[in-house]
Formats: sequence, structure tokens, C-alpha cells
Amino acid sequence: MPVSEVHHVAMTVSDLERAAGFYERALGYTRTLRSDVGGPGIEDSLGLPSGTTGKVQYLQGPTRVGQLELIEWNGQTQRSETAGHLELGTFLLSFEVPLPELEELYDRVVAEGGSPLTRPNRVLLENYGYIHAFAARDPDGNLLEFVSLPTREEILAYRAANDETS
Repeated sequence: MPVSEVHHVAMTVSDLERAAGFYERALGYTRTLRSDVGGPGIEDSLGLPSGTTGKVQYLQGPTRVGQLELIEWNGQTQRSETAGHLELGTFLLSFEVPLPELEELYDRVVAEGGSPLTRPNRVLLENYGYIHAFAARDPDGNLLEFVSLPTREEILAYRAANDETS
């Protein structure tokens, strides 16, 4: 039996209030559960060093599916040099946005301290069609993608118009 959709994604942040404010104001997410974490149970279940504590803030989008959990752990946070797209593990978080809202979202992300890599642009995905997207880093450097996807009808029309077997 398959498992359900992703319940939440947890991200370590350097300043919980700043990060929660960014996702709240830039993306329109709503703060839900706020909690302090620590103790043997969480240390054992997550493989954390003894004495690890932190503060947690959950946020959710309009569908309430797939929450974002921000965690500010005790101790000095750091961002290590990585291999970027070649680094194993999570590369980016992607959020679907209606096309008419993409430019406005770009402006909000910038206003809230995000660092865009590009302005929203149109990108062709083979055997799928055109998407509109931009990527930005949040205040802690996490890579976020914002994408407007074609409808199912647009995907099928693209495939029919570009069918190489006919």
C-alpha cells in the first residue's frame, strides 16, 4: 500500500522568527504549531546528539497538504560548501503558483529578503510543454522554485503537436 503525500518538509534555519516571517509574508503561508523540542525521545528518533534542543514553527499553504517545518536548533548554525546540484539530498523546494500571480510573488520574495536567480521566465520541458518559473534563495540560502504549470489539456495539445511518430 502506498504512503500518503508528503506530510511536511523540515528545514534548519538560523533565525526562526525571520524565516517564519519570510514564508508567511512572501508566500502567504499560515503559522500553525509552534513548539520547543528536545529530550531523549527526539534525540533517539532523529539520531541527534544528546542535549540537542530547538524551536519549531510549522507553516501551511492554502490546501493544508505538505507543511513546512522550520527548526532553529541550539548551537551555531552553518552553511557548508556543497556540490550544488550534484550534492546528494534535497536540492530545492518547489511551489506551484498560478501564472497570473508569478510576477507579484517574485516582487514579494525580493521585498522579503529572498535572492532570485532569475526573473520569472518561460521554459520548455520536453514531452510536457512550457512552464513559467523562477528560483530564489530564502534568507538562509535554501533554494526555492516557484512554477506555473500548464493544464492537462495544454500538455496533451503540446504532445499531439510535437508527436515525432506521426
